[in-house]
Amino acid sequence: MNRILIACALAAVSLGAAARPLGGGGGQYGEPIATSVSVTFTDSSSAFRPDSDTAAMLAETPGAAMVTISGRTSTASPSARDEALALARALSARRYLIAHGVSPLKIMVNFASATDYATDNSTAEGRATNQRVDIEAVYVPRATATPENFSR
Repeated sequence: MNRILIACALAAVSLGAAARPLGGGGGQYGEPIATSVSVTFTDSSSAFRPDSDTAAMLAETPGAAMVTISGRTSTASPSARDEALALARALSARRYLIAHGVSPLKIMVNFASATDYATDNSTAEGRATNQRVDIEAVYVPRATATPENFSR
């Protein structure tokens, strides 16, 4: 039991040191950078088909420290069918990212129907925009050695 407590304490200390920002005592990493994209879906579809610009942005995603995928629908009220569709959209995006080199261990998936609209849901154009997945990738750049952040 004591060995487990010691191992946990050592892990916490080493993680805390690595997570310190630049200028805060010689951290090894810069400030996290987040990018996000949205990919829309046709009615009742879960086929993930990013356009060429979005696919080019997603090509950088294997270098991310963490990726969050949020599946959404444009329905007016939640239902089991729409919850399943929102999840299917998020999982379709997850499969795409894994097939393009993103570690599944870096990916978090969430989903919701009839909520979290990107735009007004009362028009056909708005509903088309709200049928989407949002993908956020967080990158943690390595710091460069400078006199201010170099520690021995």
